[in-house]
Amino acid sequence: MEYYTVSTKYGARIELQTEVRDKLSNLDVAWENMYEDEDIDPQFVLEKEAEFYRGAPPQWLNFYCAERNHTPFVKRDIYTKTTKLIQKKRKIHCSTSSINLFHQPGSGGTTLAMQVLWDLRKELRCARVIDSVSDSKAIAQQVIHLFNGGASQNQNTVLLLVDRETDTNENMQIISDLQDNLTKKIKENNINANIPVVIILNCIRKKNKTGKEKLMLCTSLSKEEQDNFNAKLTEIAERHDRHKEFHGFNIMQRNFSQTYITEACEYLKPLKTKRRPRNAQMLSFLALINSYVPGSYLTENLCLEFVDKKNHISGRPTLEKQMGAFADLLVIYSTHSGGTKYKDRCIRMAHPMIADKCLQLLTDAGVTLSDTTIKLISNLCPQTIPPYLVKTIKHLLTKREKYLPNDEREETLHKFSNLIQDIMKKEKQSMCVGLFKHAAKKFPQDPFIPQALARFYYLELYDYVRAETWAKIAIKMERNNSFIRDTLGQVYKNQLKNQNLENLSRKILQIGQKAFKAFEEEAEIAEKELDPKMQEDGFVSAVFNYRGRFGYILVANTIFYKLKNRNPEWSKVLRQETQSPSLICSENCKKYQSLLTSLRQRIEEKCNFFDTFLIYSKPNIDKNEPKYIWADTAKCYENYIKEEKQFSSSFAGLLSALSHITSVSDLEQITEQWREIYMNFQFDGDAQNYILANIMLSQKSANSEILRPVPELQDILQKLWGRENKNRSPEFYLLVLLLFWHDNAKKTSNTPDLKECVQYMCDSYERTYQKHLRSRYLVPLFFLGSGGGFQRLVHSSELHRSNPDHFSDVRNQIEITRLLTEEHENAEIESLQRIEGEIRNHKVFAFRGRNQIEVSPHNQASVYNKDLVSFYLGFTIRGPVAYNIRYVKKSAQFVDKHKEKIIQHVKKVDSIVDDLRPLIGTEQYSTIIAASTNEDKMRQLYSIISAGYEIKDTFYQSLLKNEKELIHLWEREFQ
Repeated sequence: MEYYTVSTKYGARIELQTEVRDKLSNLDVAWENMYEDEDIDPQFVLEKEAEFYRGAPPQWLNFYCAERNHTPFVKRDIYTKTTKLIQKKRKIHCSTSSINLFHQPGSGGTTLAMQVLWDLRKELRCARVIDSVSDSKAIAQQVIHLFNGGASQNQNTVLLLVDRETDTNENMQIISDLQDNLTKKIKENNINANIPVVIILNCIRKKNKTGKEKLMLCTSLSKEEQDNFNAKLTEIAERHDRHKEFHGFNIMQRNFSQTYITEACEYLKPLKTKRRPRNAQMLSFLALINSYVPGSYLTENLCLEFVDKKNHISGRPTLEKQMGAFADLLVIYSTHSGGTKYKDRCIRMAHPMIADKCLQLLTDAGVTLSDTTIKLISNLCPQTIPPYLVKTIKHLLTKREKYLPNDEREETLHKFSNLIQDIMKKEKQSMCVGLFKHAAKKFPQDPFIPQALARFYYLELYDYVRAETWAKIAIKMERNNSFIRDTLGQVYKNQLKNQNLENLSRKILQIGQKAFKAFEEEAEIAEKELDPKMQEDGFVSAVFNYRGRFGYILVANTIFYKLKNRNPEWSKVLRQETQSPSLICSENCKKYQSLLTSLRQRIEEKCNFFDTFLIYSKPNIDKNEPKYIWADTAKCYENYIKEEKQFSSSFAGLLSALSHITSVSDLEQITEQWREIYMNFQFDGDAQNYILANIMLSQKSANSEILRPVPELQDILQKLWGRENKNRSPEFYLLVLLLFWHDNAKKTSNTPDLKECVQYMCDSYERTYQKHLRSRYLVPLFFLGSGGGFQRLVHSSELHRSNPDHFSDVRNQIEITRLLTEEHENAEIESLQRIEGEIRNHKVFAFRGRNQIEVSPHNQASVYNKDLVSFYLGFTIRGPVAYNIRYVKKSAQFVDKHKEKIIQHVKKVDSIVDDLRPLIGTEQYSTIIAASTNEDKMRQLYSIISAGYEIKDTFYQSLLKNEKELIHLWEREFQ
């Protein structure tokens, strides 16, 4: 094309400058005028169409030709849901948002996603990420270039397609990183737009449906879809004589029929198992990778080198001819429109279901999965292996996919990759070992292969010696990776758990000590791993690895049970209730005296870590921590510390008290215990716990006689603030914010400055918790309520009780945070108070009297426009957070701007007051109506509506209804 155009937010078409287009190297843009006015050879069009219907990935040219020739693709039912969701996202006040489109392999997910982009290219700026593992910072910057292209008055939302292989944690982290980088770039470029900057359409392969997916394309057709495919078949048959070879289309048209697959592959029988020709071996390689890694491919050049090993002359036969009869089940396609060079062309099976069937026929004939994989690695991996092939082979051997266990809410990972698990079922376990060893030789620098082999040895073969060896080999390859180090600790932990050591206390402690050492070394390395945002070189990890600490706890539990079963006296030794030298000597365990002496203290440190880690945060907004982490940690604390159940011994423990203590008397007892401790010792930490105990008690019984008045507790905090205000714990600052936010304390020289408090709290969080809680979702601990006194504070666990219609589910914490997101713009939670504030410089400020206090947005993407806002105010361990940010409508600004005009000139005052009666209440309504003049009535009404933006909007709507001409006149002046 001579020039490229994109749409603006107003629907106009503009040309994009060459310098902007040159900056979009990571994006495949669906230009608004793509292919228009181009002279495209009709024969070439037919070839590309046939290529697609045979099973090749779609290209923009396919959609253009279908549109031009009035032969559109069949739209699956989910197409409409997807486009409606995109239109909904366009109306949400967020600069970035995302939609997850899950699709079963071979169901046409990528085609559907690209169809959506093509159809919306004249409304939005649509682009596909070329390589989804590219640098997310570079992709984010290019998205900003595309959004801004054509100057600020011509900006338009980018609809970005990101095609992901699977929904593994690693892939989901990449998506999260991209969104974070987009938000940063928006802030850096100071974009203040009234439209979203980008909507990300994540296209994610997922084999099994769990029921949680909002959008999922499956390998089954509805009746309407079936009818549409049947009609499409008739149309295709008129243009293509060889349409029976269009397996990609035909499988869908036959509703993914196994009968069709069997018939299509029938001619392969009988399959040779010995002295197989090279094209038959190539078929097995392709069947293997396309069955286990759908969407994978091999380059035509690589395949030709293998199939035509002896003939390297320039006139050698094409790959189609080399593959012979097998070519019918394959598709060879170009990665670039019009590309014909070998390096641009790829080959794969026509459909994942055909790959599955071919692999089944091969294994039934005796060609084993392990043998095919080993030959693939041996024959197709040259000295310098192409990155795409490295990725495919690593996926085959080490990628563990998610599944949903029976009666579980959360998905978990399989033990091994799908290929390894199938080899275990169909062949000998030794074949897995042989395959791992062969791969380890071919990829000598890759630590994940020896790590997987170590896991196989200890999980499946119970060979802990060889497992230890391979785990150490993996560590040598990447010493500073805590996740690699975790495997060695797991080897010892499983050896301790599974070997019969009941009569060998010394052996129990020997293996336990090795496990402790491995897990402690892992934990030390994890402490040094930094967030990519904080460090540019060395090994970095977006998440903090807590497995070393948790592994330590599990080992401690196993030691406790095994030693206690051997002799109950051991439990007292482990708790440090007695040293029992006679027992230690008689069991020949004197060598482990130092371990036994220090174990209780180390356990307490680990349990205290999880106390804050699990209560202050969780993996993400939609996912709670696995229950076993809580259960095993609590059991370990009980085993070694033997604390009273009733007494919550830490600040975090008190915060979680309402989840397991329902009795008011129990809460009163806890509060009294902390009062006595505080009165006796006067330590700052004891004061904090005493104050929090009162707050927690108030959530259950506002009238308890034990409860101390708010001013008395404020006085304690004021004294502490006066003594030291800058270098305290986040917990101290949390209490200050909770008790002083409403500014009803008597002012003294020690009254906390809440602006300073918020900054100090943020700094304290960075010092105390940032390293461990990075990338995790910080749980809202309290919200600001609409009551008085203690009732102004609402503990997050109490929200579902006061709002049962919203939070009836047992997973109420997830439901709460979902409702508080910006997507639920009309959410109303009766027990919470909406706070007024404003956004400027991409920051949120809460109005508190005459002061403005900066608060963190729950979703940074919702902070992209200068405007007045309202929100619910919550408190995490990092500080105050604005939830459910709602932009104030221009109506509220109009009402404020024209206050005097409205008071003096509006005539239909009684009708307006009637409209507002449900909001202002009967008493205030009567007072206003009783006023003698319209002007008096309106001034009284203004004194009421100044309380909030929402009532101003209703007031404006009533003005518009009753004084339409007058309001329109002032609006024109306002504009």
